[in-house]
Amino acid sequence: MPKDWSEEFVHHWKYFIGPARPGPSELEKIRQKILEKGEDAKVLILGSTSEYRNLLGELGIPVTLIDFKRYNYEHLSDEVENMPQERFIEGDWLSTVLDEKFDIILADNVLNIVCKKDLRELLKNVSKMLEPNGYFLPRTYIRRKGEKIDPVKVIEKYREKRDGESFYTWTARDLYIAVYDTEKDCATLKDVWTLIKSLHDKGLFTDRELEEWRKNSFENRELTFYMPSEDDLDKALKEFFRIVEVFNGTEEYLKGDVPLHILKPK
Repeated sequence: MPKDWSEEFVHHWKYFIGPARPGPSELEKIRQKILEKGEDAKVLILGSTSEYRNLLGELGIPVTLIDFKRYNYEHLSDEVENMPQERFIEGDWLSTVLDEKFDIILADNVLNIVCKKDLRELLKNVSKMLEPNGYFLPRTYIRRKGEKIDPVKVIEKYREKRDGESFYTWTARDLYIAVYDTEKDCATLKDVWTLIKSLHDKGLFTDRELEEWRKNSFENRELTFYMPSEDDLDKALKEFFRIVEVFNGTEEYLKGDVPLHILKPK
């Protein structure tokens, strides 16, 4: 697993908002796919995503979860208003493969927090746990081929079109790209913070806007974030799955940059 997924980091998750979390249109799409499988659907969540757990609670469908720390699972349980019947398994997605099959497997940003070299191992493991007619629904930040971002222009665009709205929501994805190391194929959160602090020191945004980012605890955090290119992700997914649909949420801030893939095993 990536470095610095400490127990302390989960305490900052409450400050993360869209696009870091699934939005209403994405949750509605997932609801439709779950209902397609019926009330007896077997569902697996990779991670402890509270929005997915709440949705399953609303539907009255039990769920299995695999996460690498029970502490994180228990802490995030406080965010779940409609708690489903849950079975928690502590394990690493790269080595934990359950000897059972699921109709639905959900994964929010899961493909972003493994290293590129481990992506296919993760996808292979998922394919082993999916029913022949089941759905794998990963939601993943992507980047465009050759995409480069000028962070100053990101701020200028925000001021022109979204000033006063959530600074994180409208700048996060582009600022990840601005520091993205294409050789290592990842962004490091501490590098994102260094960029943000330098922009603040130049007077490009306010103390309040800096505080919005500070609460997310990027400072000195070694956690890496892998954002596959659209083409690389497509190629990797097609090794193990058939792409049924690529759904882009209707929330404006998503801009097609965090697609929800609807996949079936090959």
